[in-house]
Amino acid sequence: MKSQAEITIRNWTREDFSIVKNILLVTWKNTYTFIPEKDILSHFEKHYSEDRLIEILNDPFSKGIIAEVNSVSAGWLKLFEDHINKKFFVSSLYVLPEFQGFGLGKKLLNEAYRIAKEKQFSKVWLGVMKQNVKSLEWYQNLGFIFDEEEPFQMGSTQVMHLIGYKVI
Repeated sequence: MKSQAEITIRNWTREDFSIVKNILLVTWKNTYTFIPEKDILSHFEKHYSEDRLIEILNDPFSKGIIAEVNSVSAGWLKLFEDHINKKFFVSSLYVLPEFQGFGLGKKLLNEAYRIAKEKQFSKVWLGVMKQNVKSLEWYQNLGFIFDEEEPFQMGSTQVMHLIGYKVI
């Protein structure tokens, strides 16, 4: 039962690369039905290769976090500190479809808020594809304000990406 689930939030490690790749690919294919699969796969291979994941893991301004339900990896959060623009980003937040509704997204965001505050940021920023209505509404219900729009390229498909923030 969802109410009896034991949820754990932990930092990712190199041993989690295959888990992260699975979470990304499964959630993208499930969520981004408006993007051709060939473009999803192209973007995935370009931005989440083994070498790219090592770069993310070793980047002092990035942080990856895994969410587990009853010891099963079910979600991933990637954070990024943009010191040039003085912004703290949730650059990725994905929960496997079968684990949505457990509160993982909120727990991952709460961890992002905690880390942002610890690093003296007053807002958390993120982007969401305009056509990803379910996620957009979820973020808005949590208090995110979307006031910017820019194109996002996934493979050869371009979609509009809304950029928003929440004061913490």
